[in-house]
Order: sequence, then structure tokens, then C-alpha cells
Amino acid sequence: MLTYFASPERSTENEVLELNKKFSGFMEKCFILNSIPNIVLILNGNRQIVYSNKALLNYANVDKIDGILGLRPGELLNCVHANDTEGGCGTSKNCMVCGAANAILIGLSGKEITEECRILTNNNEALDYSVHGFPIDFEGERLVVISVTDISSEKRKNSLERIFFHDILNTAGGIRGFTELIQSCSAEETEELQKELVSLSNHLVEEILAQRDLLLAESNELRIELQEVEAIKVINDAIQLYSKQNIALNKRLVIDPATRNAELLSETRLLRRILGNMIKNALEASSSSETITVTGRKKFNYYVFSVHNSKFIPVLYQLQIFQRSFSSKGVGRGLGTYSIKLLTEKYLYGRAGFVSVEGAGTTFYAIIPIK
Repeated sequence: MLTYFASPERSTENEVLELNKKFSGFMEKCFILNSIPNIVLILNGNRQIVYSNKALLNYANVDKIDGILGLRPGELLNCVHANDTEGGCGTSKNCMVCGAANAILIGLSGKEITEECRILTNNNEALDYSVHGFPIDFEGERLVVISVTDISSEKRKNSLERIFFHDILNTAGGIRGFTELIQSCSAEETEELQKELVSLSNHLVEEILAQRDLLLAESNELRIELQEVEAIKVINDAIQLYSKQNIALNKRLVIDPATRNAELLSETRLLRRILGNMIKNALEASSSSETITVTGRKKFNYYVFSVHNSKFIPVLYQLQIFQRSFSSKGVGRGLGTYSIKLLTEKYLYGRAGFVSVEGAGTTFYAIIPIK
């Protein structure tokens, strides 16, 4: 079978059951694993579950281990890439940058290792784990003990701290600066500064609402009301908002002449948020004097919003786009592309993606149903 990373080979059901029986007999007098609140699982040489503690059974919502024996971790966690290839978990291109897959393979090679793992599930749920691999030899077979700690809350806390203490604080500082300038300006200068104040205030409110909506969306508490939306208005509003920000300085933000309007049955605020994140991402990736092009067009019963910039995303980065905590821009970033996919697919019944080709640049898109 095709694989881009780890071996696709699997042990038979009988081989897994036999090893489980042996290991269960070895562990039956040991209560330590079941007293640990973190998930602990033991994998064979083909990365399949042969034993686990009660924490994993509770997580998987099963009474006995029989229901998960032989599975690989990504298959149990419902990873969106677990079935990309016939070989299953560990064999797709994306598995090359998976912390869990690497921790398992390094553990099976005989080394102890701790890696961070980001998983996006088929339900668009973003999970962050710390995965520790420890090799053991049992009856002539190399196994690996994997302990899993959920660090999702820590990652979300770090992201929010960065946004509120950096991005939002910078905008608030800009508002204070303009307010102080107004006190000593002429009437003509005051009028111009007031326009800047309005723009900065709108941006500040938009940033705060974006974080609120993301938190509500992740907890399944976001409520939306579908309405008729003019696609071209969403595009114009987003361009107007971001063209006045510092990240757009000396860059051209334009609408493709081929853009066409359409009436959508959708949600204005979320559409503006999705398109705004695509524009912001493109602006941050672009250099001075470069052009970012926004396009809108009908395709059958769908409307496609897309944003293009001239930069190419390295392949290893491409494999991690849309993961909640991943960003090439540093720690505490990565929410923009993640929220594009979450809001488009979970709430607007559409599909989000991107294409990046060396020499041609990168295009992010969101495909939204017209009705």
C-alpha cells in the first residue's frame, strides 16, 4: 500500500489479541496505569493499540478495550487525515509533520521523546496534545508506551494572551495616540484624525468580536441567522477595513476585474470575518509594493471568495495549514486560517482550502452555497 511516511503494514487481529492477552496478564496486578488521569496506551511495532489504561477507555466512551484494539491513535482520535491513504494513520503526507506519529516512531526506534501534536478532527474540532513516547521490550517485541496530555486549554490561553496583549493593545494604543494629537491640531487636521480614529475603532471592535465568535464556535454556542447577503458588499467592506491597517502599508489591495456579484443566503458577519482573515493572512505574507487580489465569482450553485498573493508556502508549512496552533509567524498565532475553515465548513455549509504553487503564489478560497 502507498505510504508517504510510516509503514502501512498492520498486525492481524489474532496477533493483536494475543499480545493484548499477554500484556494484560503481565499488568493485571499493576494498578498504577489506571490511577493516572492522563491517557496511556501501548502500541505494537505496527503502531496499533494493544493495551491502554481506563482514561483512554473513558475518552473513547467504551467499556472494554476490545472496541479499540488494533486501531492506530489517529484513527481513534478521528483525525481528519487518518483515512487520506489506504494505509491509514501514519501514512499520509500530513503525518510527516504530526508530533504523535514522530513520537511513536522515535519511541519504537528505542529513544524516549516528547512531542507536541496538533489534530484537526473530521468534526472540525482542534485538539492540542503533548505526546510522550517511551520504548519497552516485551517478550522479544519492541513496544512503545505513549502518554497523552491535553494541552488545548494552555494553547488557547497563550493565543488569547498574545491577541489581547499584543494585537488589540497595539490598536488601543493607536487610538490613544490619535486622541492626544487631536487636542493640539487645527480643525482641518482634526477632521483627518477623526477618520483615522473611526477606522481604528472599527478594527478594535472587529478584533474583539472575532475572538468572541471563535470561542463560541469552538464550544458549539455560536448562533447565526441566515439572511440575504450581497457578495460584492462583503468584499468591499473587507477591503475597506484592511486597506487602512498598518499591515497594508505600501501594498496594493485590489478587487479582480473579473469579480461578479451574487445574492447569497448566508451570514454577513461570518462572511466578512472569513474573507477578512484571508486578506489579513495575505497581507502579512506579502512584502512592500506587492499586490493582493480579492476575487468573487459564481460557480454553479456556489460563490467562491478567493484571495491571492505572490508568496509560495513551503510544503512542510502547507501540511499544517488550518491547524489551530500552527503558524509560520511564531508562537500564539495560527488562529486566522483555522477560523476560516471552522466558520466556513461548520456554520456556513461551505468548504475552505488553498493552493500554493512556487512561482505562481498562494490563493486561499472559501466556497459558499448561494442557497
